[in-house]
Amino acid sequence: MPAAEAARPISLARSKDLFETLAFHAHVALAVSGGSDSVALMWLAARWAKAVPHAAKISVLTVDHGLRPEAVRECATVADWAKALGLEAHILTSMGEKPESGLQAKAREMRYGLMRDWCRAQGATLLVTAHTLEDQAETVLMRLARGSGIKGLSGMRPDERGDVLLERPLLGTSRAALRATLQAAGHPWIDDPSNEDERFERVRLRKAAPVLGALGLKPEAIARSAARLERALIPLEEMARDFMARHVEVRREGFAIVDLTPFRKLDDEIAIHALERLLLHLGGGSEPPRLMAVEALQAWLRRGESQVRTLAGCRIARRTRHLLIGREAGRISPEPVAIAPGQNILWDNRFTVSIGSTDHPCAIVPVRTLRLARQRDLPAFVQESLPAILTQGEFAAVPSLGIVGKAAPPGFRPLVEFQKIGL
Repeated sequence: MPAAEAARPISLARSKDLFETLAFHAHVALAVSGGSDSVALMWLAARWAKAVPHAAKISVLTVDHGLRPEAVRECATVADWAKALGLEAHILTSMGEKPESGLQAKAREMRYGLMRDWCRAQGATLLVTAHTLEDQAETVLMRLARGSGIKGLSGMRPDERGDVLLERPLLGTSRAALRATLQAAGHPWIDDPSNEDERFERVRLRKAAPVLGALGLKPEAIARSAARLERALIPLEEMARDFMARHVEVRREGFAIVDLTPFRKLDDEIAIHALERLLLHLGGGSEPPRLMAVEALQAWLRRGESQVRTLAGCRIARRTRHLLIGREAGRISPEPVAIAPGQNILWDNRFTVSIGSTDHPCAIVPVRTLRLARQRDLPAFVQESLPAILTQGEFAAVPSLGIVGKAAPPGFRPLVEFQKIGL
């Protein structure tokens, strides 16, 4: 995109194209930090909502990480701007401990966790972020520095699936165009001082942009390469999905059985894609495992060495005809998780747990903390990784196995469902 064109304000017609998919949702949340990109997202979405029939309900979410004293005032300012645009605003506050290292990554994880939790609780099915063309280029360069494969170098995707869908409608839009839009509207934004802090890799890349641009590594060119890599990635992922649909059985107890004969015939790239997906969704993690580690796992499977390996919170056990992949029980916190009647809890990022009405205090623990007899036809490590329900501190049930303990009140019927999203 030529620089002159990039600096033009975004028209209403262009906004209608950018936000077309928002109309498919009844309730949409916008992630707004107060910086120029996210404030422009908010302003554009508000204008779009007023111009189209039957627009989605739009809520603005802004997060106080508790890392800077100015954040309280900045969040209040964002909320005031949202209300002036006719949008609901909600300030989400982190109550957890502040990270001592990996600050930006951990703050991002916390921020998205808070926003997705809010969306689930309030019935918002779409979370929209303001990632731009420059963000995409910086992400690709950061991943290139880490030796990422085709998946990493394809950059951020315009959307990410999940129980709360994530969309990035501005991923092909320059920051200059967004700032030009706000300037034309006479709308201010907040400059975050951390955007000048060279301790952060993204800031160093941003400051190196003029030098990179002089070498031809402009954001437009980097993003174009990422888009082409994503185009090449799509058929690989489709082949991995097809293999999983045909040759992988995902059981409700939260583990997978992989048919080894067809698996051994897969090209390495497709096998690695399948393994990545299984490890991510069976291991209770929120981030995919490192590519280098999955490549090493695939090499181990090719060599046919020892029978058991662990990776990304999973235990991988090789049998004669199949692989068993499930949660590594020893990685699950033994601490009881309280659950109230009528409450749904995503436990260990794998199982949705709910209980009916009861006067007894209940909690969830992994089966490995109890002394239960081994169930036939179920791997021991899988049984140990299942959620068990306690009432008043005593064993009451393992719903996944249909086991009810002596402490269960009359009519006690807890429900447990394994989350297969992404599998």
